[in-house]
Amino acid sequence: MVYSGGSHIRVMDAISKEFNRLEKDGSFDKYIDNVDELIGLLDKTRNTIDAAPQSRREQLANLKSGCTVWTNKMAESQKEIHGALSKYAKALDKKFKVDIEAAYNPNAFPESGDKLLDRAVAMHLIREGQFQVADKVIQEANLDIPGVLEQEFMDMYRILEALKLKDLQPAIEWAASKRERLSKSGSNLEFNLHSLQFIHLFTHPNGAGTKLALQYARENFAVFGDRYLADISRLMCAFLFQSNLQASPYGSTFLSPSAWDDVAHSFTKEFCSLLGLSPDSPLYLAALAGAIALPTLLKIGNIMREKQTEWSSENELPVEIPLPPSFQFHAIFVCPVSKEQTTDENPPMMMPCGHIVAKDSLARMSKGNPNQRFKCPYCPNESIPNQAIRVYF
Repeated sequence: MVYSGGSHIRVMDAISKEFNRLEKDGSFDKYIDNVDELIGLLDKTRNTIDAAPQSRREQLANLKSGCTVWTNKMAESQKEIHGALSKYAKALDKKFKVDIEAAYNPNAFPESGDKLLDRAVAMHLIREGQFQVADKVIQEANLDIPGVLEQEFMDMYRILEALKLKDLQPAIEWAASKRERLSKSGSNLEFNLHSLQFIHLFTHPNGAGTKLALQYARENFAVFGDRYLADISRLMCAFLFQSNLQASPYGSTFLSPSAWDDVAHSFTKEFCSLLGLSPDSPLYLAALAGAIALPTLLKIGNIMREKQTEWSSENELPVEIPLPPSFQFHAIFVCPVSKEQTTDENPPMMMPCGHIVAKDSLARMSKGNPNQRFKCPYCPNESIPNQAIRVYF
């Protein structure tokens, strides 16, 4: 269902009225009052029996009668709350009639089979640390996922558990063993781990913390001197303010409440990167991207249905869906000749002159002849299609 601006307001006004009724009639205050009343009755009966044991039979009879009244009150309160919830749910269903199938066209994208989905689910479970469930999925779906990959994530979770206990040593040992690869990618992880260990020692409640921190710096910071001299100097200057660190220029660094969460996130990101994986599960990202796209696709689907048109595009959505920058994992190339976005079937091709066009444009310029010379549309150089090479961004 597609709403205009004014229609949106009317719909929300109607929902707001129903919500106000729910707030009034669906309150649990009556339940609470009834329970308090029962507790009071029980306390009164117990105290009376304690004071006059001979009245026990009479008091229990009164209690039974009181409980019957209380049960009826609770049933009435439950009926009111259930009725209010039911009316609100019906109002939502009436005002928001959403046909999810309108957002989906099974013919727009070729079927890739269940194997890819099964693999995505299994990988998601492995990444979430649900190893026993993942093993069951791998076994039942007959997937070929290397056991060494699962072992890697077991190591990752072992290190993350240590970080939760403020034990940095396993993470530091891992980073040291991967130092060369981390350095090539420009990672700061190893130094950040040592910095946090220094800060952890420095801020230790006992008086020996600063001495331990100084000793730790002497033993571990030398190897980072060339690249992180300014950061090391900043850490060392904190000794001048150790008596009033919170009010010093270094308070935000040494007393950051998110420091441990930040380093755990950084470790997870670098760990996955060295495995050639994104820091977030592809299954999670796909579901999140779908949730972002769903309102737009529902709207376009309903418009198409009203105009009796069909989703004719293949391997692409009928409209552009703006996604957050965090969802952009690679560059997107648009052919300057055809103005079309390149795909796996129509990849970007670089000619000897260095200019890039889509493969289909290359075929059109050479008239489909792999030996036909043609001029680059952007410079005087000539070449043949066989000289072009595929470009990967």
